Amino acid sequence: MGRKSLIMLGLLAAGLGGAYFIQQERSRPQPQQTSVSRELLLPDLQGKLAAVTALDVRRPEQPDLRLERRGDVWVLPAKADYPAAGQSVASLLRALSEARKVEAKTANPALHGRVGLADKGNPDEQGTRITLLRGSDAPLELLVGRSAQQGSGQLVRLYGDNQVWLIDQLLPMPATELNWQDRRIVEVPFTSIRQVEVAYPNGTRLTVYRDSAEEPNLKPRQMPKGRRLAHEAAANGMATLFSALEFADNAPLAQVKFKGKPLLEFSLSTFGGGELRGQVYGQGEQPWLVLKDKRKLGDEQVPGKLDWAYRLEPFQYQALAKKLEDVLAAK
Repeated sequence: MGRKSLIMLGLLAAGLGGAYFIQQERSRPQPQQTSVSRELLLPDLQGKLAAVTALDVRRPEQPDLRLERRGDVWVLPAKADYPAAGQSVASLLRALSEARKVEAKTANPALHGRVGLADKGNPDEQGTRITLLRGSDAPLELLVGRSAQQGSGQLVRLYGDNQVWLIDQLLPMPATELNWQDRRIVEVPFTSIRQVEVAYPNGTRLTVYRDSAEEPNLKPRQMPKGRRLAHEAAANGMATLFSALEFADNAPLAQVKFKGKPLLEFSLSTFGGGELRGQVYGQGEQPWLVLKDKRKLGDEQVPGKLDWAYRLEPFQYQALAKKLEDVLAAK
């Protein structure tokens, strides 16, 4: 047998052996992959959110913020127990209870500032300190730092522990005391509003209305003969304002000393028989709204309080403070 034939036989044998090995490997049962269970960041919190009675938030260079549970409602004691934005509190507590450790990062205190988890020093390097009070149980405390540079998650460390952890949750927190509050004043759907009227101290008034909910636009009751609206929806803004009216600031009515007459008085009527009345005052060159009375409108439609004053943004006031000529086409 020649040399060439021997080489060919060798290659053939090697190929058959390789094929046999592959076939045997495929026929073997494959080992099951084991899932790695990530450790909860706050195991004492899971299933026990109802035990949290208060929440402290301390941000660098901002006043300390406390929220307290009063029955089913969270309030801000520093704002005369004004209701907090329940969804914001619930989202944070839920994220804390579900957060799991993904990866251990630095445990060197000298490096904490780089990830926004320093105890002190430059405000940009400090973490936001969260304290959960749980009645007679020990409080839970942690520092919240920067978001993960890649993927999702956030860097945190338990207060008093140098170990930094990447967790699998983003911890949503409003940036200011204002945004921790339930800022809603009025939430009456535009489709349910039948009429809005504004009256001014000089006796002039503007009433915009529609006869049925099927009509898409409101029209002035004081429409002069031969005139028309600037456009079909020109009067709608006076009503759409009340579909999602939020305050820019607030204060107990007893603490606010309004001088003189209001800039305007307003009333709102719905097709369901709901009525809302209020006034807007000028204070420090800013418009402040006061609710005077509501009928057949629940707290979900009018979350605002009758004993509080609410500062509006200028554009909100301008949407309401219309005069007849503002909604009519030019002559």
